[in-house]
Amino acid sequence: MDIQYKKIDLNNNFNRMLTFRLDSFICSFGSDEEFWKEAGAEGCIYRNKIEQRKDDAAWCYYHVWHAGRIIGQLEFRSFSEWDKLGYVHLFYLIPEYRGIGVFDQLHRFVEDQLIMAGCSGAVLTASKTNLPALKAYDRHGWYWLGPNPKHAMTDFYRIDFS
Repeated sequence: MDIQYKKIDLNNNFNRMLTFRLDSFICSFGSDEEFWKEAGAEGCIYRNKIEQRKDDAAWCYYHVWHAGRIIGQLEFRSFSEWDKLGYVHLFYLIPEYRGIGVFDQLHRFVEDQLIMAGCSGAVLTASKTNLPALKAYDRHGWYWLGPNPKHAMTDFYRIDFS
């Protein structure tokens, strides 16, 4: 499948970004109950964070395109609290592109970008109840690192690039 990755266009696509983030949150936690506390009214906190980071080479925000439309979103950075490990904030695909192998391409893209930035691996947090995501991460070699002390519903996972 011909997938393209384009840096986000915050001005033209913020509502889509917020919708993707919201859907990802619901997939992870079953509701949007806590989402708006983190994102702010109309996503203002989320938007401000992206606005501050989008021109920093260490922060990466991409939309995933197929057949002329946005089908997903990637958010990651080339640093974390762990030495030489990047941090993946979001792998997201719209529902009709899930489970058909597209995630494999997204994963490879993120891995390649982080390797080029000098990372030897990456870390992410995942909801304990998001079984499709956990299966996908396991299939790609992510392993359990430990509980997330900031959020009891999530755990840290790590991958080492070979």
